[in-house]
Amino acid sequence: MRLPSLRELLHASGRTFLRFPAVILNSLLGTVVALVLIEHGGPPQPTVLYKILFAALLGMPLFTALTLISETKKWGRTVFSGVLAAAAVLLAVYALTVPRDLPAGPEYHLARLLLLAVGLHLFAAVAPFAGKGGLNAFWHFNISVCVKAVTAFLFSMVLYAGLSIAVAALDNLFGIYVPEKRYFELWVFIVGIVTTWIFLAGVPEDLEALDALTGFHRVLRTFVQFILFPILLVYLTILYAYMVKIVVEWSWPRGWVSGLILGYAAAGLLLMILVHPLRDRGEYSWIRTAWRWFFVSVIPMVVMLVLAMWRRVSEYGITEERYLGMILGFWLAGIVLYFLIGKNKNIRAIPASLCLLAVFSSFGPWGAFGVSETSQVGRLRLLLEKNSMFADGMVVAPRDTVPLADRSQISSIIRYLYSVHGYDRIRPWFSEDLDRAPDGGGKKMKNPRDVAALLGIEFAAGGVNVRMGTVTFIADPASVADIGRYDRMIGPRYIGGTEMTGSFPSAGAAYRVSPGLDTLTVTLSAGAGVEDSVTVGLMPLARKLLAEHGFGEHVEIPVEEMSLEAGDPGMVVKISLRRLRLRREESDVTILGYDVGILYSLRERP
Repeated sequence: MRLPSLRELLHASGRTFLRFPAVILNSLLGTVVALVLIEHGGPPQPTVLYKILFAALLGMPLFTALTLISETKKWGRTVFSGVLAAAAVLLAVYALTVPRDLPAGPEYHLARLLLLAVGLHLFAAVAPFAGKGGLNAFWHFNISVCVKAVTAFLFSMVLYAGLSIAVAALDNLFGIYVPEKRYFELWVFIVGIVTTWIFLAGVPEDLEALDALTGFHRVLRTFVQFILFPILLVYLTILYAYMVKIVVEWSWPRGWVSGLILGYAAAGLLLMILVHPLRDRGEYSWIRTAWRWFFVSVIPMVVMLVLAMWRRVSEYGITEERYLGMILGFWLAGIVLYFLIGKNKNIRAIPASLCLLAVFSSFGPWGAFGVSETSQVGRLRLLLEKNSMFADGMVVAPRDTVPLADRSQISSIIRYLYSVHGYDRIRPWFSEDLDRAPDGGGKKMKNPRDVAALLGIEFAAGGVNVRMGTVTFIADPASVADIGRYDRMIGPRYIGGTEMTGSFPSAGAAYRVSPGLDTLTVTLSAGAGVEDSVTVGLMPLARKLLAEHGFGEHVEIPVEEMSLEAGDPGMVVKISLRRLRLRREESDVTILGYDVGILYSLRERP
């Protein structure tokens, strides 16, 4: 095989640039902006660069799609230039919605970027083949594009690995200092420029000619038959076994099953799309039967998905995750009906409808972010009114003690708003300012604990993951354990799973835990073959944390509240937990694991 010459590579690169000038220029702009942000570590002050970067990330699939549409529709240069200009205006409008201080801003901007990116990539996959016919070209084009994307990524990673080793050699062999961020900058440059250029060079040029292709790659057939199909069977077995369990126990489905159902549906739809060209071949007639029965098998799963999501929504309101779960459930129901009773059964309907769904959900009061914020703000107001903490549009101090369950839900909603949306919707409720003085980092809002104090309640810092039935308590990273009485510290170490013992040879210390992880015995060597042991019971602390802090989504417990002391005549020990995971079912509590540091001091024996 003859390797291409430098002249041929330059010629191919030039042809790719002339075919996709808007895409490559957009990629260059986004890469430069990303490199500047990395070089300046953020930067910490507000900057327009985040706006440009986000717009450039969306410009990649958008300009690619418009270029392909122009080629299939035979647009003239004037029309194509006008369409590109209109697309650039749309991207500029989107950029105006991105905050200049993005790291300190609400997190929903990142989720919106992801939704729009998914929608625009699907648009690029479908839009060039809109209209009647072209189904075979659509299939071959997207298979080819996926293969080229994987190839470009692998080539780029090999290039990155080689150059990274070369840079490391300069550092280690010649003493040339290379900052760590240079490796990240190298990765961004390769992915932003090299990967993009290689990928675009492999995009098929004559899209109409693809309609005449009839081949089906052997590697693809192997992937479908020996990887994707077995995965689908595993999903199917687990989900139907779980449905039997629900019927037998007559219980609600857990929220966690939603992800498994969507995973099964995604794998199944991908399988059906991949084998679509084989449906009309005599030796593959079974595919038509499998196609129909796949959609039949999804029907009870859609019902279970909607029930699981509806239970979560009815108990805790709508969040972005629940919104998308519900809307994907209804979309899946529509796809099932379309392919079971529809006449055309065009596989382009799958990516096309998902594209519309992603864009529809990404903005507006009807979108995932608007509906979720409205739902949680509404829940917060109802909880405040229930406890006489809201009057005439303003918060007021509670007259009586707020029940733990309500205090936990209020704290959880405040924490959600702090992380995802900010306090804009609840600012008018407070006479105090909900912003905090800038200190060069972090969000510019008061933390949830301070907002809870303004409401006149103690922040409930406990955390419960309802889907997994677990509760997690995490020590506040800003708090420090009192070490005044202790000489040494060992750890921290994670204790959980099947490992019941551990040792610290340099400190002459060892530990063992009970099978239920509820007691921890620390053994220290006092020299001359003398050992001292202290056993600490953790269950009282677990129950105390549950009683005092309740439930939420995250935790920031003062470290002293997650510490225990015990001693005997030979030594005194302090167990300092940084993370404690529990399973809570009804009144029963099980310890699942914990991160622990052990402080100790040896005493003189009498």
